[in-house]
Amino acid sequence: MPSKYHARIGELTGNLVHLYKTVTDDSDVSAGMPWYPKAHGIMTEWADNYGLPIATAACVTAAISPQCDWNRNLIIADEILAGAVAPSIGGALHTNIAKARSIYRDRATTTFGYFKSGPKVASFAANLAGDYSLVTVDTHAVQAALCDVEATVGLKWTQYEAFASAYIHAAKRVRLEPAMFQAVIWHTWKRIYPPAKKRSYRTQWTGDLGEC
Repeated sequence: MPSKYHARIGELTGNLVHLYKTVTDDSDVSAGMPWYPKAHGIMTEWADNYGLPIATAACVTAAISPQCDWNRNLIIADEILAGAVAPSIGGALHTNIAKARSIYRDRATTTFGYFKSGPKVASFAANLAGDYSLVTVDTHAVQAALCDVEATVGLKWTQYEAFASAYIHAAKRVRLEPAMFQAVIWHTWKRIYPPAKKRSYRTQWTGDLGEC
């Protein structure tokens, strides 16, 4: 069943195209455009070194990613792919470490079956494996599409599909591959609204409600 955001795909697409066309900081483009190709290069190297399918390396890495810093993500994934009996877990959710180890053990090439509702993880794995036609949608990506730094949207499959479609349509309009477009937008949004600025927005918002 379509979510309420499906009816707003045109609006979301327009917001993203407008944001992209107002990018004036070259660092957003220089950081965003090569991000997935560089990450894919790491997956390729690991696949060669450990004798695994690239998709397995990508799925292990993606499984660790929720709420985990990228550098820590890579360290933990490398240890799991190397067959470490007790990989370091600092910075990653224990449940996701367990799922990543299961994916490695099974030599799985998809995250389906390991994440009951994980469209972001599945899309991220595909991007890492070299499929740039899909889009990884996280909180920053949702906020950018809505032009709302305070937005929080539960990303089940139906909601996710609407936002992903908006990114794909917007990428087509500016003639970029969807994954690269999303990465540029992600860096742009993070630059405009760094963590400290987001916290100030939240403080102002909660203050308006008065004390509990």
